[in-house]
Amino acid sequence: MSRWMMVQLEELARLQVKAELVTLKVVDQEGRVVEHRMRATDRLQAVMDRYYAEAPEVGYGTGTFLVDGCIRLRGGKTPADLKLEDDAQIDFFPYADGGSRRESYDA
Repeated sequence: MSRWMMVQLEELARLQVKAELVTLKVVDQEGRVVEHRMRATDRLQAVMDRYYAEAPEVGYGTGTFLVDGCIRLRGGKTPADLKLEDDAQIDFFPYADGGSRRESYDA
């Protein structure tokens, strides 16, 4: 196979991924489900922003987004980077408070 043909096939594969749409679901511990449809090459920051917009009682940046319970999402990655398929579930976990023993000085 010629080099030119290989380049053309790679470009075709890139265009197919670009056109592919995926629906991602963010599920939190309160039972909220936020769905977001996007191209597989769009940044995951869009789905995170959508979750915060639709769950206004959750402060921006107050938790972490996980796939498969262990892969932490970063806003700069794409569904194609992580090989996320249509209807993939993303879990939102709020950061835990506490962990230290402080004296309370409530009046």
